Amino acid sequence: MNPSPTLRRALAYPFDPPGHSFVFVAGEGYRLVESGSDLFADARIERDGSHVHLGHALAELGAGQTDGMERRTPVVGYGSNASAARLAEKFGDGPDHVIPVLRCRLYDHDVVYATHFASYGSLPAAVFSSPGTEAEVSVSFLTDHQLEVMHASEGENYRFGVLETVIEVEGLGTLKNPSTYITVHGVFGLEGSPVALSAIGARNRRFAVRDQKAVLEAACRALGGGDIDAFVSAMVANRTHRLAQCRALRRHAIAHADQPAAS
Repeated sequence: MNPSPTLRRALAYPFDPPGHSFVFVAGEGYRLVESGSDLFADARIERDGSHVHLGHALAELGAGQTDGMERRTPVVGYGSNASAARLAEKFGDGPDHVIPVLRCRLYDHDVVYATHFASYGSLPAAVFSSPGTEAEVSVSFLTDHQLEVMHASEGENYRFGVLETVIEVEGLGTLKNPSTYITVHGVFGLEGSPVALSAIGARNRRFAVRDQKAVLEAACRALGGGDIDAFVSAMVANRTHRLAQCRALRRHAIAHADQPAAS
């Protein structure tokens, strides 16, 4: 049986984050092909098959004056926040929001599954301490207003905090103790261990790696079984039911190092 549109969307998480740096503007992610010492002054992006100066492209797209990198907060995006499609859902397709999203390597952490269901039915991502692991993620440079929008979109399942580690940012070098969103309810456990996202690349992984379908099937079995399509569709259709399933799933949580699992 073909999956319903609801299940297809849930299985699409993290919505194809690209393996390269980009600048998000007007609802699109434009590949960054040259950064330079000052991104907004020197960068070039790929647009319509050509490499063009970022400043010229922003002017043509209708973007007004935007804050420079020095006035922005770097925030590690390890799941769908590194996806241009998901950023468009959060920030819209107008030219006002310009967001550099740079590839980076996150040290001593892996990207694993959280222990709550997103409003669209997926098990979203979380970061978890994993000495020796190097995860391939991104870092978004957000203005104060963009940070407020991002805070609101993360809801009650994450808190904004600092990771006591370093990231190696493409074109910028090392950044210590970056900010990110940290799950407050622990992470999903499979046989007593976190489960890493197959959609996110990493070196020296310590945890089992599964795709979204496999972990949703495991969560479905843990919460009573049944058809995965019906399981996901019921949660998407009924917020109260989804929140009840989130609470039930927390019984299978592994505590995050920075926050005990909720009971």
